[in-house]
Amino acid sequence: MRMIRTYDTHVYDFLGKVRKIFGGIDLSCMHHSFQVIPPAGAGDQATEVHEQFYAAFDELRPTYEDFLRDEIMPLFNEDLCAQAVPTFRVSGPGGTAVSEFHRDSDFHHQVGTVNFWVPMTPAFDTNTVWVESAPDRGDYQPAEVNPGEYLQFDALSLRHGNMPNTTGVCRVSFDFRVVPRSRFVSTGLKTVSSSTDLELGAYYTLVPYRP
Repeated sequence: MRMIRTYDTHVYDFLGKVRKIFGGIDLSCMHHSFQVIPPAGAGDQATEVHEQFYAAFDELRPTYEDFLRDEIMPLFNEDLCAQAVPTFRVSGPGGTAVSEFHRDSDFHHQVGTVNFWVPMTPAFDTNTVWVESAPDRGDYQPAEVNPGEYLQFDALSLRHGNMPNTTGVCRVSFDFRVVPRSRFVSTGLKTVSSSTDLELGAYYTLVPYRP
């Protein structure tokens, strides 16, 4: 499953708030002001822009939580276990945000997980995420998504990843996972990259259902 949805950028001003974190710059030109490509051998989160985003996330948190409650919850109509802090991604010219094509099931994420991917700059061609159309088909296609849109897809089962960015501009995005409360199980597992417990109160936060 792969679907592009829309949201009101005036209500959920992700672009404006993230630009503020980085001094008001044009995010598509972030590579002119910041280190956006990790050092060789480092993880994809090992840059100054990732550190700065997470340090300032509280500025974005209320908007993110409103988005979870008002935009994502109606897709499920029940309590949600949602990623407490979304994952920040930057695909800079000449680099990749996540180069290894993978399924999220390869990284300890549980059955019932649904992924949402929110770009704050135009995502197209080699700066966007590429996703296969069905499990093991390998027919990767770029997800062309613009600010004001977000991608919902089954990252648990569908292989996905990034190509080397040859577009000349940065793609800046964040993504997060949710699991309907009725399907959530305590697995005792941790994330592969940061060893965070994949539990409520750690990686996940509970978003109570509100009709």
